[in-house]
Amino acid sequence: MNKETEQQLAELERIVTERQDWLFRFAYMRIGSREDAEDVVQEVLLGVFGRLRERTKVDSVEQYLIRSVSNACNDYFRRRSKETTKSMQLKLVSLDKAEQIPADEGDRQIHEEYLRINRLLDSLPQEQAEIVRLKCYDELTFKQIAELLNIPEPTAKSRYRYAIQHIQQMIKKGDKR
Repeated sequence: MNKETEQQLAELERIVTERQDWLFRFAYMRIGSREDAEDVVQEVLLGVFGRLRERTKVDSVEQYLIRSVSNACNDYFRRRSKETTKSMQLKLVSLDKAEQIPADEGDRQIHEEYLRINRLLDSLPQEQAEIVRLKCYDELTFKQIAELLNIPEPTAKSRYRYAIQHIQQMIKKGDKR
């Protein structure tokens, strides 16, 4: 194993140690299921580890990992969509009914937070809602968001500004979706 690969694997280990909970919350806020979010993060970590061991060149391990989790969440929804169309027996739970799903006590707080945030963000265009999630909940910089979404940084900033303005208008109107 060459020195660069060893450094990247050490960097991955550091990121996992420091940011594993953050990565889980990142996935959970997009998926809404603890088990599925854990599976997505574990799958991504194993994939990234394997690619680094194969000496795949990665400029920023942390950005690569975040992008991989984001892509895996998108893949999760594509798979779910295909499964739903193949089997009409699968019933999707609306956001309003999701509150009634029993959750372990440890999951209850993050589940309630997920519901509150998603009710608010559902009224925004998807690209604005995602930027709000990345900025406010995931605490990424606009530069990181732009790199992750492959858009110019000013676009990320303007989408965020429009989203916040919309949220402020909803709050002023007393709209509590």
